[in-house]
Amino acid sequence: MAGPGALHLSPLRKERNVSDNDLGPLRAQLLRRRGTLLETSRRASAELDALRSADRDPEFEEGAQAEHEQYTLARLGENQRRELVQIDAAIARIDAGEYGICRDCEQDIDPRRLAALPYAVLCTECAQRRERAQFALQGEPPTM
Repeated sequence: MAGPGALHLSPLRKERNVSDNDLGPLRAQLLRRRGTLLETSRRASAELDALRSADRDPEFEEGAQAEHEQYTLARLGENQRRELVQIDAAIARIDAGEYGICRDCEQDIDPRRLAALPYAVLCTECAQRRERAQFALQGEPPTM
């Protein structure tokens, strides 16, 4: 039985692009980013609470400005939650020995892509294919 750092390889795969030596630093990078997001989220939440509870001075408020600030802070929170989910999933894949494998083609994700986007679940080719398909459905041209 394989240990916690083992990678589940298909019979056609003999080696992988991400070494065990690379996984430790990648996991640490993900954990640092997770901590940063949680701290930023905590601060943004406190600012949003302060905006909601502040006495509104009509001269200061100008209506739209205060609403825009609240929307921006709330939106930031949504994006952070989404990124936290992706980070937690990447850490789980590392722990399960499945990190760095494309979900679509089951080939290795290029280590340079993982360094730039540590929670990537698709190789570059599959990500581009999905993006082109999405744009085709929406009728918008790809920006590649």
